[in-house]
Amino acid sequence: MSIDVAMTDARSSLGELAARAEYAGETVYLTRHGRRAAAVVSARTAELLEQLEDLLDASAVAEVQARLAAGTEGRHRLVSAPPAPSSG
Repeated sequence: MSIDVAMTDARSSLGELAARAEYAGETVYLTRHGRRAAAVVSARTAELLEQLEDLLDASAVAEVQARLAAGTEGRHRLVSAPPAPSSG
């Protein structure tokens, strides 16, 4: 279950909203001008999301490494080196 709460209202009831997330497992979306801007979730939910992100990152890196090893992925410079100062 989830609820939407305006940021201005959330300021005065943050403890209650955090308890709803922690104990009831609710997602509380904080809205600004009627648009969802942030969310309050339980720490366990946030930790699971971080673990999923880590797994996705690791999987993406492994895919690129496999393509590099197979020679099907070219190497790309991510950051250009600044030009050498001219002597002069």
